[in-house]
Formats: sequence, structure tokens, C-alpha cells
Amino acid sequence: MQFELIQRIKLTGEVCNSCLKHTDFEHSNSKIMNDEILTKMLGEAHGLLNFHRRMDFDDHWLLSTDHGSWIKIDKEDYEEILEKDYRGKHFDDLVERGFILTSETVNDVVDAYRLRYRMLDRGPSLHIIVPTIRCNLRCVYCHSEAEPMTRGPQFDMSEETLKKVLHFIFQTPKDRIRIEFQGGEPMLNKKIIKKTLQFAQELALKTNKRFNIALVSNFTQLDDDMLEFLVKHKELLSISTSLDGPQELHDQNRCFLNNGAGTYDNVTRNIERCQEKGLHVGLLMVTTRYSLPYWKEIVDEYVRWGQKGIHVKLLDRVGYAAEVWDEIGYSMDEYVSFWKKVNNYSFELFDKGIMIFDRFFKLALKKILYSSDPDYLDWMSPCGTLRGQVVYNHNGDIYCCDEARVSENFIVGNVFESTYASLLEKDKTQEIIKSSMLEGYYCDSCFFKPYCGVCPIIHHCREGNYRIKLNKTNNCQFYRSILDFIFRKLMFNTKEVKKIMLALSLLKSSRN
Repeated sequence: MQFELIQRIKLTGEVCNSCLKHTDFEHSNSKIMNDEILTKMLGEAHGLLNFHRRMDFDDHWLLSTDHGSWIKIDKEDYEEILEKDYRGKHFDDLVERGFILTSETVNDVVDAYRLRYRMLDRGPSLHIIVPTIRCNLRCVYCHSEAEPMTRGPQFDMSEETLKKVLHFIFQTPKDRIRIEFQGGEPMLNKKIIKKTLQFAQELALKTNKRFNIALVSNFTQLDDDMLEFLVKHKELLSISTSLDGPQELHDQNRCFLNNGAGTYDNVTRNIERCQEKGLHVGLLMVTTRYSLPYWKEIVDEYVRWGQKGIHVKLLDRVGYAAEVWDEIGYSMDEYVSFWKKVNNYSFELFDKGIMIFDRFFKLALKKILYSSDPDYLDWMSPCGTLRGQVVYNHNGDIYCCDEARVSENFIVGNVFESTYASLLEKDKTQEIIKSSMLEGYYCDSCFFKPYCGVCPIIHHCREGNYRIKLNKTNNCQFYRSILDFIFRKLMFNTKEVKKIMLALSLLKSSRN
């Protein structure tokens, strides 16, 4: 981990060059420093300038710290801040935000850093169960490369395997557990979905843990019996399905395997059935080349179905998508342009009293404005591999994350043989986690580093290794573009963003 200045001093003796201007200590004399020396350093000056990163922002610098604090400073003022014993007009603000450390505030900065990354040692909260790898669809971008639904039961999870999976889940450290069904198409093995609820309730009582279940389905196999099951257990079980936009777009992306027909009519009919029963259905989308002209229509479709959010998901070049990339793929410039159009349109709708914002937009706001990271597992450092999520295949094989299901190379264990602790000790696991940490990359000098992350699995699928040159990847451009967009909104549309944050908070409260 990248430590705050105070932690660097205590643990490594390192002091950055800008900080040396505040002290009489030479870098060559820096050994492991004890609290007495640290106290002397803080006591001899008005404050020490904390380790930070900067980015050119018009005629200002944007500065950020590892605990996620940031500030905009005029470039001339910044030169003054670098001088010894700075007590200029920004002093109090810099102290409050942790850019200048004093004897009174240094422990607060350490606590802020700890708060920022408090999720790292709490264990996985998301457990993805694959009841079957059979599916009745052939979506153009599927990364799980499912088997046809007509294949035999060897592709379905058995009750014996399910019990082993759930015992594995409930022995992990987290006391609040989210179980998510993915496929294949989970509803092709309805028995396992129902048994999961039964067994999980029993284990929750024994282990004093809490859980909920999310069902991610293509929504073409929802019969009356399953609908009643969802209604009966709606307090514990949420549901979501894929809707890529209006019918002409959705049906290009998501088709039945047997005849190639689009699924829009089936999916929307079942959404209506659920809504008539009082069930909320979350909607998911993936952006393909077909989506790019439909930025307005996609948002309007989601508004029509009562959605308050939309996840404008970037297409990964894995699975089936890799085979037809020239047809459905796009450049990062094209995607970023599409993403900005969606979000600017959301701002227009917000002015008209309609609330719908992209998930990445909301996550970025939280990363920038909240004290703790929102722990979105695909976009943080280190990523959520095993630390935040675990995936259990139909045969009990354990993958380190959802994206890892593209290859058996990413299997890290099996529920019949492994414990959670043994998975973390494996060389393969540690290699993946280490490669997702931004320290040591180009990122360590980037202003956006405290808010960013990397997916080593996607990189490995593209390049065949974990040696990520992040600034050379499309993901770097994507995240930088999103974060720059947010910061410019914060600087130039401050009142509007404040209203949005308030509305989002009220929305979250109403759902709780």
C-alpha cells in the first residue's frame, strides 16, 4: 500500500523531497524514525506537507492524497505552499484536508487513511453461485460461454455441491453476505435456487450471520411457480435482468439460441408480470457498437420502466465478444463520447424532475466526496479478487471473480477441497491481487490514483500476463475520462451536483 507521509516516516524512514524543505533532516540520514523524532519534526515547523499528487487543471493544480482528500490551488499559491513554515491563506484548509500535517492532526490523517481502506480485511461480501452453465440464449457478448440448454444435468449444480458451497460461504469472515445467482441461465435449475434459500436460512441461524440473495436472469424462463416464489420471499431475494435498450437494439444483442429471434418481448412481458406483483426488477445493459447511436433512447427506455439508475457497462473483449469484436467492439474514444452523452442527458432529465444516473457516475462521486471507498470490486486498488467476491461454478470449482470465468486458468480451488484461508495463501491468488495494486505502476504519480483501480483478469485475457502497463490500456483512458468529467462538474456545476447528491441520498434512504 502507498502510505501517508506519517506512515512512510514511521515504517520506512522515507521523506519526499517537498517535505525536506520543512525539516533539517537529510534523506541520507533517514532511518526508521521513532515517535520522538516524528514529534520533533512536527514541533519544529508549523506543519509538514503530506505526500500528494497533482494534476494541471486550467490555471490551477488539483492535489490529492492517499486518503482521498483533494483541493484546487492556484499555481502561484502552490509555490508558496512548498516553502518552509507556510502560513498563507490556504493553511487552515490544507490542515483540515490532511495536506499539511500538524502534531494535532497527524493521527486524524492516519485514521482517515484507515477509514478509506477499511474494507480490505473484512472478507468477501459477494458470493456468486452458478446453478448451471446451460443457457437458452446466445448473446453476442457473453463472457461465460454457456452450454446449450438441451445439454445434460452434468452442467447443473447438485444439491450436494450446493451444501458444500454454502458451508464454504458461511465460514468466510464477513458477517453480512450477499449471494448472487448467475449462469448460464439460473432459472434452468430452479430447484437449486429454492434450496439455497432454505439452507442459507439454516446456516445464518447457526453462524449468526445475515444474508440476502440476488437473482440475475435473462427473464425468459419465469414461470408462475417461480414468480410466486419471488413474491413470497421478496424481503430476502432481489431480481434483475438484462435490457440493452429499445427493442431494435436489445434484439440485436440478445437472441434465443434455437432460432435467433430477439428476446425483448419475452423479457419485457415478464418485467410487467413482476411489477404487477409489486416486485422491483433491476435492469442491466452492456454497450456494443450497436448501442452507440441510441444513447438517448436507452435512457428513455430505462425511464419508461421506472429505473432510477443505469449501468452503462463497458464491453470487455473476452468470451464471445472477442470472436466478433470487429462487429460489436469500438474504440475507447467512442465509448467515452457515448458515456458522456448518456450522463449529460441525465443532467437534462434531472432538471425536469426525472432521476436517472449512471452507476459509474454515482460511484465516482462517492469516491471523490466520501471518506471511505464505496468498495466497487472492479474499480479499486487492490481489486475485489477473493477479498471482496468469490465465484462458485456448478461443479464446486472456485473462481477468484466473475470475470475470471472466461478461463479455467483462473480456478483457484474447489469447495470439496479448499478453505477460504487456503485460497488466500495460494501463489496464484497473491499474484492476481498484487497485480491489481496501483503502487509501482505509472499510477503512483497520477492525481486520480486514490479513486482508481484495475482488473488484472481482463488484462491477462488480452495480454496473457499480469504485467500491467496501465497507462497504456483502454481502462486508464476510461477511468481518467470519467473522473475528469466528475471533477469538472464539481468545479463548474457545483450547485447542480449538490442537488443531485442530496437527491441520491434521499433515494437511498427511501429504499432502506
